[in-house]
Amino acid sequence: MSERTMRVDICTAEDHDARDRLLAALVAVGASSDDDHDAPLGVGFNRFRVGGEVVSVFADAWGVDLAGPDDVIRRVLDAMADGD
Repeated sequence: MSERTMRVDICTAEDHDARDRLLAALVAVGASSDDDHDAPLGVGFNRFRVGGEVVSVFADAWGVDLAGPDDVIRRVLDAMADGD
């Protein structure tokens, strides 16, 4: 596959405002999940679909990161910035 993938650190585990902005940004780019993400992100991998692409959010005791196709991650980051 020629598509580039990206991984970015989003925030520390305690930054609940950034976690909320991440979830809002995922919704803004059309992400869907089988999990209930009206609640805060749980620990571990959380997978979302944006069109035919999959992005993952990994949360643990130290931080939250986002990984997936380069163009989708950039759209999520742009949506997070617009939400500030």
